[in-house]
Amino acid sequence: MKTALKVLVGVLLAGVFLWLAFKEVEFEKIVEASKGMSFLWLIPFVVLTLSAHFFRAERWRLLFTGDNKKPHRFTLFTGVMFGYLANIPFARLGEVTRPVYVARQVGESNSKLIGTIVLERIIDTLTLAVLMAFVVVFMVSDPEILQNLFGVDITDSEVLLSFVWSLVKLAGIGAIGLAIAFFVLNALSKRVQTIEKFFLKLRGIARTFIDGVLAVKELKNWPLFVLYTVLIWGCYISMTYVPFWMFDMQEVFGLTYADALVLTMVSAVGIIIPTPGGVGTYHLFITKSLFLLYTVPEATGLAYATIAHATTLLVIIIITPALLAADKFIVLKEKAGKQGT
Repeated sequence: MKTALKVLVGVLLAGVFLWLAFKEVEFEKIVEASKGMSFLWLIPFVVLTLSAHFFRAERWRLLFTGDNKKPHRFTLFTGVMFGYLANIPFARLGEVTRPVYVARQVGESNSKLIGTIVLERIIDTLTLAVLMAFVVVFMVSDPEILQNLFGVDITDSEVLLSFVWSLVKLAGIGAIGLAIAFFVLNALSKRVQTIEKFFLKLRGIARTFIDGVLAVKELKNWPLFVLYTVLIWGCYISMTYVPFWMFDMQEVFGLTYADALVLTMVSAVGIIIPTPGGVGTYHLFITKSLFLLYTVPEATGLAYATIAHATTLLVIIIITPALLAADKFIVLKEKAGKQGT
């Protein structure tokens, strides 16, 4: 029931954002804007998409410090792609399916691998915050434009302090809530045997989860980890830049790689909103950003967003089932080899 409700909410959110994106643009104009695009640029776009996911899998691989249960890099790449596939119908489900899939393939703890995903998300959030600060300070000079994009003036120190304070309060409330739950369960477990078993199991899961998050302490190759992070975000920005050439935006509107960085940051904010596969939010944020920042007609912006987003989803939908089949074959072959020896 809860899963169905989450799916319904996600679909409704996607529908609302799609309606907001398309409501003021005639569909015929979007089709017309798409007719003149250069489809050859889809080839480097697809390569960049797969490269971003491959670098993410390679960076994740560095967090597996135990030699006995280090997954095959093909398994990790398949897990990353499977996570993105799960995100298409169910927003955010991929954050769980990715580590669970890999954990089952190598016989590792689910909670430990989920901990490594949380660590990844923390690192990506910090990277995003640094890039956004750079964009706001050095690349978007008009606060009014930012206010039109995000609904608030993010250059206002009071707004930023209020946002940070809200995050601190939420984190504090969450920490207090977890602490209270821990002490209550600990006290009850000493009196009720059933609760004791549940508490011990929960404590074990929590410990392995924390081990996953703290895997960063055992990271041996920091330069390579940083390099993969740079490559991941470089691919994301390039995935925004290449579609400029599909629609001749680099020539008609003078859009550059720096502008692609700005749009990537804006779209990242949109994708935070939990819609299945980023449907709706990506279309709205990209279209409005192109229009407000660079005076790109909304029909062209929507054509850009629709083609880029649809291509990304198609790459995942088409390639992931083949990867899952191939990975199953590789794992079975490895197990057979170990049993033979």
